Amino acid sequence: MKKIFSIITILLSSLLFSQQVYSLNANGADAPNNSYFKDLNGELDLYVGLWKGNWMGKTLYIQFKKVKYFVGTNGEGIYQDRILGERKVIEANGIVSIDRIANFDNQKPQFKGINFKFSNPSQKQIYFVTGICGKTANLDVTFLDNAKTQMSLHLIYNPSTIDDTCPYYNSVIQGNDFPINFPKDIVLTKQ
Repeated sequence: MKKIFSIITILLSSLLFSQQVYSLNANGADAPNNSYFKDLNGELDLYVGLWKGNWMGKTLYIQFKKVKYFVGTNGEGIYQDRILGERKVIEANGIVSIDRIANFDNQKPQFKGINFKFSNPSQKQIYFVTGICGKTANLDVTFLDNAKTQMSLHLIYNPSTIDDTCPYYNSVIQGNDFPINFPKDIVLTKQ
């Protein structure tokens, strides 16, 4: 009798506390806490992997991973499959100036998500945290071939303010760009 009671208790608790799973693109407005918006169709898999491109003699690598990511605070929120990314930049002289791939940060990555562009929902974008004075950007993503082994990225800075504590304040105020060491446009090939 104890065994039957234990089995029933385990089954009931697993039903009561099981995570609700929804399609990645489902409306999450009324989803219960700890729901999981899962990439059931594998649409994010196209982006996963190491991508390489060249600009101005430099080589850029971007590593994209699909992870189950928590969105919320203090234990209240949802889980969502997301694309996260980090980059590595090798200068024309062979010196590695940036390498965030070696220490991939799932909590605060430089690249997040494959999102719809507000002005054109068929266009995909990746959010880019530059790491320079709070400046962020979006990268328009366009696949260039049917096999989806080549993509172009186009950088668009997000509107923001800059304060005088930024070490690049005077340069930016004079009209110069932020020194983010990232191209305005680049074609990447999946490795």
